[in-house]
Amino acid sequence: MKWIYDLTIEQLKEELTTAGIKKFTASQIFQWLYEKNIRDIDAWSNIAKPTRAALAKQYDASLNKIIDTKEDPSGAKKILFELNDGYRIEAVLIKEKDHYTFCISTQVGCALNCRFCATGRMGFKRNLSPGEILSQVLSLEKEIPGYTGKMNIVLMGMGEPLMNYENLKQALDIITSEKGIGISPRNITLSTAGILEKIRRFEKDFPRVKISFSLNAPETVLREALMPISRKEKLPDILDYFRAAAADRKHRITFEYVLIKGVNDSLEHARLTSNLLRGIPCKINLIPFNPNDSIDFETPDPGDVEIFSDYLHSKGYTVITRWSKGRDIKSACGQLAGERDDE
Repeated sequence: MKWIYDLTIEQLKEELTTAGIKKFTASQIFQWLYEKNIRDIDAWSNIAKPTRAALAKQYDASLNKIIDTKEDPSGAKKILFELNDGYRIEAVLIKEKDHYTFCISTQVGCALNCRFCATGRMGFKRNLSPGEILSQVLSLEKEIPGYTGKMNIVLMGMGEPLMNYENLKQALDIITSEKGIGISPRNITLSTAGILEKIRRFEKDFPRVKISFSLNAPETVLREALMPISRKEKLPDILDYFRAAAADRKHRITFEYVLIKGVNDSLEHARLTSNLLRGIPCKINLIPFNPNDSIDFETPDPGDVEIFSDYLHSKGYTVITRWSKGRDIKSACGQLAGERDDE
C-alpha cells in the first residue's frame, strides 16, 4: 500500500487515471488531507463510496506515529515520531504571544557535525521523504484543534534542509499551495549552515521564504572548528552572494549566532561580526548555547550576552536575543536528538 503523502497532486492524478478514477478526485483528496487534515478515507464525504473503498485499498493515509510528547511551562511541546523503518525524529510546537511556530525536521540525524549541536552527534542516517516532512506539520496542527490564526514554520529541526533538496521542495510546494496546507511562504523560514549552490537555487524556487544562516563565528579558523562544513563552503563566498543578491531579495537575511561561553562571546567577536556583515541587509539572532549532556560547552553569562548585543545595536544592526523556549525538555535549538529522556 502506497503512502499518499509522498505523492504530488500531479502524481496522484496520474495514478487515479490509471486506476479508472476521475483525475479531479485528486483535488478533493488533497483538500481532505491538507486543508481539512482528515485522514479517515471513509469520512471523505464528497467522494463516491465505491471510490473511497478503492482508495482505501490503494493508499495509506495515516500519519507517522507519535511515541512521546513533552511540554514545558513556556508553551513549547516536543513531539517524538517513529518512522515506518523504526528511525525517530523530533518536531517542536511553540506557543507564541499571537501565533504558533512549528519547528520541523528534514533529515534523520545530520552529516554536518557542528560541535554545539546534539543532532550532529547522531551522525547522518537518511533523508526524510516529502511525506515525512508533511506529516510533522499535519500532526502539529492536530495539537491545536480549532486554531485558525497565524502559523509559522521554521525548518530548523533535525538535519540540514538543503542537503535534502528535492524532497524538501516537494513538501514546501504542498505546504504553500492553496490546494495544499496553504501557509504563506512569508511565514516560513529555512535555516542552513551554508551550501551556496543550494542557497542560490532555493532563493529562485522560493523567493518569499526567509533564509536563516548559521554564522556562529566571525573568524574562518574558529568557524571551521565549530562547523566543519565551512571548510568546504567558504564563508566569504556565501557573504559575497548575500550582498550581491540583496537588491532582488524579498526579505532580510537572518544571521543565527550561537553564543558559547569563552569561545565566541567576547566583545572582540562582536566587533568582528559587525565588520563582517557590513553591507548585508540583515538581522542578527543571538542564541545563548543550550546545554547538552554530551557536549562540553557552557551557556554564556547574561551580562556578556547583553554586552555582545548592545555592541551590535550600537553599530546599527537589528539584534534579537533568543533565550530559547523548551530548554528544560531538550526541545531548544541544538538539543534535538530523537530520543526519549529515559534513553
